[in-house]
Parts: sequence; C-alpha cells; structure tokens
Amino acid sequence: MERKSGMETQALDAQLKSRAEATKICDDAWKRANHVYKEAKKQADIVCQEAKKIAVDKQAKNEADKAYKETIEQAKKLRDSITGEAMAVFRISYDQATVDYLENTTKSQKAIKDADEAYKEAKQQADIVYKDAKKMAVDKQAKNEADKAHKEALEQAKQVRDEATRKLR
Repeated sequence: MERKSGMETQALDAQLKSRAEATKICDDAWKRANHVYKEAKKQADIVCQEAKKIAVDKQAKNEADKAYKETIEQAKKLRDSITGEAMAVFRISYDQATVDYLENTTKSQKAIKDADEAYKEAKQQADIVYKDAKKMAVDKQAKNEADKAHKEALEQAKQVRDEATRKLR
C-alpha cells in the first residue's frame, strides 16, 4: 500500500471531518423532520377525534376524515421536503469534501514531483561541473577540491528538495 504524504493525510483528515459533520447535520435534519411530522400527526389525530365527537351527521364526520387525511398528507410533504433538502445539502458537502481532498492530493503530488525534478536537474548540473573540474584539475589538491565542491553541491540540492517537500511528505 502506498504511504500517504503529510499533506495528503491532512487533506484526508479534513475530508473525513467534513463528511462526518455533513452526516451529523443530515441526521439531525431527518430527526427533526420526523419529530415535526409525528407532532403534526399527533395534533391532527386530536383535532380529528374532537371533530368527530362534535359532528352531528355522517357528512361532517366524512369532512373531518378528509381534513385529517389532507393534514397528514401535508405533514408528509413537509417532512419529505425537509429531508430532501437535507440530502441535497449533504450531497453537495460530501462532494465538495471529495473535490477538496483530490485537489490537495494533486497539488501535493505535483509539488513533490517538481521538487524531485529540480533536484535531478541540480544533480545533473553538479555532475557536469564536477566532470569539467576534474578534467581541468592539475594536481591532487584541485581534484579533492572538485570532489568536495561536488559533494557540497549534491548535499545542497538534496537539502533544497527536502525543505520544499518536508510538509508534503
């Protein structure tokens, strides 16, 4: 399994946190919508029962039943509207968390790749200069100085790369 960089890990943590928060908000909306529906149904039950008690004929009882059914249907529509809206917001939040994670991961990987390429280029340049210096060196001391300069150039290039990618890895 590929090891994730520090930036990728942070992006993944942010994605998971965002998704968990969106899930919690969505769950809360569902609970509230159900609570509102149950409360509306409870109130409609009471009103319907009272209306039937005071109804004097069959038509009035039928009207009470009709009003009750319509009230329940409206409560269901309200509940479904609230949960539908909550799901839409959840989906958008969930998708945005995914997009943010992918963008951060891509940027991190590109920065690492760029730093590695810059290191390779610096190493190539140091190698070229080193070869030329070795050819021109007339004594052992000059060759040692060329070796030392080459080694320092490589170390500096490595340090620059490592510094550029420290937070990314």
